[in-house]
Amino acid sequence: MSKHLAIAALLVSGCASGTDPKIRNEIGAKLSSAQTPIQACYQNQLYVNRKLRGMYVVQLAVNGESGAFTDISLRRDEPADPVLRFCVIAQLAKLRLDKPPGKRIEVDSIPIKFEPSNP
Repeated sequence: MSKHLAIAALLVSGCASGTDPKIRNEIGAKLSSAQTPIQACYQNQLYVNRKLRGMYVVQLAVNGESGAFTDISLRRDEPADPVLRFCVIAQLAKLRLDKPPGKRIEVDSIPIKFEPSNP
């Protein structure tokens, strides 16, 4: 059975207004790059709970001086699986912009949908 994960296209819609479009695009690209490791988190937990599904809505900040993704929290946690939650947050915490933006950027809403799919 193949697994499916969707990190919604509105990845950076929650960025602070006035954020440079290039920075928004880079944030979106970095979040997209986390899709495969987040998929692995989900697939590993499906071995434990085959009915695991639902949506996360993540909020985070990008540190202005380092470009690191910080202050990661879940506004919505439908799977309610602590191992999945820890793994996803750990994957997002590894992300860093190539060039620090110079100021802190808040991203309020990153939807991540977890659902098994048939091949």
